[in-house]
Amino acid sequence: MQVTELAPALVLTTAGGVLARWVPLPLPIFLVVVGGAASFLPGFDSVSVDPEVFLLLFIPPLLFADARVLPRRDLLKVLRPVLLLALGLVVLTVVAVGYFIHWLVPAIPLAVAFTLGAIVSPTDAVATVATTASVPLPARVTHIVNAESLLNDATGLVAFKLTVAAAAAASHATMNEVTGQFVILSGGGLCVGVVVEWVSRKIRERLIALRSDDPVVHTLLTVITPYAAYLTAEWLGVSGILAVVSSGLWAGGQEVKGLSPEGRRHAREVWRMISWVFNGLVFILLGLQLRQMVAGVSDLPAADLALWAIALWALLMAMRLGWVFSSAYLRFWLGWGWAGGREGPDARRIFLVGWAAVRGSITLATALSLPLLNAAGEHFPARELVVFLAAATIVLTLALNGVPLPWIIRRLGAPGDNETEHEEEAARAALARAAIAVVRPVAARLTDPEDRAFSQALLARYEGKVDLHELAPEAAALRTAHVATARQLRLEAIAAERRRLHELLAEDAINDETASLIEQELDEREIVSSADPDRG
Repeated sequence: MQVTELAPALVLTTAGGVLARWVPLPLPIFLVVVGGAASFLPGFDSVSVDPEVFLLLFIPPLLFADARVLPRRDLLKVLRPVLLLALGLVVLTVVAVGYFIHWLVPAIPLAVAFTLGAIVSPTDAVATVATTASVPLPARVTHIVNAESLLNDATGLVAFKLTVAAAAAASHATMNEVTGQFVILSGGGLCVGVVVEWVSRKIRERLIALRSDDPVVHTLLTVITPYAAYLTAEWLGVSGILAVVSSGLWAGGQEVKGLSPEGRRHAREVWRMISWVFNGLVFILLGLQLRQMVAGVSDLPAADLALWAIALWALLMAMRLGWVFSSAYLRFWLGWGWAGGREGPDARRIFLVGWAAVRGSITLATALSLPLLNAAGEHFPARELVVFLAAATIVLTLALNGVPLPWIIRRLGAPGDNETEHEEEAARAALARAAIAVVRPVAARLTDPEDRAFSQALLARYEGKVDLHELAPEAAALRTAHVATARQLRLEAIAAERRRLHELLAEDAINDETASLIEQELDEREIVSSADPDRG
């Protein structure tokens, strides 16, 4: 992939993101449609992707961005079902898809069919969340889907690397050799990731100690970290994918000492943009290359291609639903790590976990990263057909799993989880009480009337926060209305300031530099004043 090809794709991603708000389609599907339509325009009909560049450019930031925001406590709570999905189901998918596709399409060698199984095994939580933006999944289901997506990305990509090596070498490895390679790749990758993140964090802490706390520099170091972890692990011959995942998980749970609030905010915003852009680019590139993917298998009957794609989707869904139901009930009956209620698994939640099986960026990235040639310098066996089936799986899961998912959530009426909401309210009340404990003694010692008035207003504000989160719903609703009124007044005042600022600039009473400085301050105040009144 050349920069000149990536730039138009980035423009399409931006345009798709802007237009998506007026289109009744989930963003991933709409971006695929935009890319597919653009592929008929001159200059977009021959976009090509270099497999190695694509894997290096897209995979590290995507995995790191997901790993660093994954709640570690919630991961531990759902670790057993997640491991069953991310390890057991991935292995089952690789083996079952391998044998099934080789039987269904004998032209695909068994080793290559296993590679296809590894490609389609990871699910995409980002795509799932995007398709359920209007009707979110219950919290526990979301935790399982997010954690599973991250871990099965890692296990699926490790399996992909092993199967690609076997297919490219056109050789057959024994089970002991594959198991040994998996252990070395996995263990080494996990260790490398933790070490690289530890070094990155120590560098940032050292910079802070030297009074170098520029948010841009610190954020750049976090962006470099996943690439450093990936390249170091690959250079050492272990799994770069697991190195990225472990570095992301470690980064999410270890705060850099002394980092400024501005530095933390800057990093959050940059990573939010990176995650959105790279995920969007993947779906745009899928749409742009759909014509080429179809053209690559144009010598095969269209009916057969459709049959193979639907059969693969049906197999994936049958295995997943069967796995999540059987594993949940077995854990309950055997008492193995069961953390649910005494009445047993909730079939509605289990079905949602099973149906939330959208494939996305990782599946496409791995499919496009298939080598063009094998070890003998020959064309990689059935590469075009494997890429087509992987792309078809993404499209089918987006259309058949993702699009109806909000409707399914409403119809099932699965019970939600209020634990996170209650925790947030209790935490906000505790923080307000901590502030009151500091402000009240100081206020009692103040003698200046203006200082005393301010301290009393500040105490009243914090006491209002406590009331907001601890009073009865009716009283809390009244308090929320008062907070909303105060917020609206502040926003209207800031808007008036902004209008006057623009007038002063137009009158040439101030220069651009002064206007930019003051507007930045107004932006900061508006962001704070725009906070949800229900959160105080």
